[in-house]
Amino acid sequence: MDLFLGSQGLGAFGAWLDTLAPRPRRAVLVPTAGNPLPATPWVDVAEAAMTREGLSVRRLDLEPATPEEVSAVLADADLVFVTGGYPIFLLQHAQRTGFLHAVRQGVASGQFAYAGMSSGAALAAPDLARYRNDDDPGQVTDSAGLGLVSFYPLSHANRGREELYAQIIAEHGDRYDFVPVRDDQAVVIHDGGRQIKPS
Repeated sequence: MDLFLGSQGLGAFGAWLDTLAPRPRRAVLVPTAGNPLPATPWVDVAEAAMTREGLSVRRLDLEPATPEEVSAVLADADLVFVTGGYPIFLLQHAQRTGFLHAVRQGVASGQFAYAGMSSGAALAAPDLARYRNDDDPGQVTDSAGLGLVSFYPLSHANRGREELYAQIIAEHGDRYDFVPVRDDQAVVIHDGGRQIKPS
């Protein structure tokens, strides 16, 4: 199982791709988490980073997609890249389209690697209830995530959130494994091992 879970920076992305065997060639980029926002420049940044690394990139917006479309697009992928925005909104459409189940199976079987930034990283966690905010328009009755990792990434840890994240860890860290991730860091997972790298 190969995962790249970041906050913003993609400096370590190319080196991570180089560790994968075989190296991915066909990526699916999921921008859905940012759909409710007026602008999502990080989606173009992610696509450009993948293109520079020689990947062909196909965008898959889960909001208008059908389960059949999602299944067909993922069948040709060897990398799934999910960008940030609203995590519960993302989860809502990941559930509705079967994306959640398909990615869970695909990563577990080694069909493709998974990269997630911010909300995309949160989606890899066991559950997204702790990522719910009042301004998130997503609606779900089941908050289970992909469950690709046993920990909970806390993205953008350097954006004035140090005190908040420290409080979360102090209150709930005995039950949950929280991992703060700065915008210049990424968590890389390989065969169950976890490393935080500059990114």
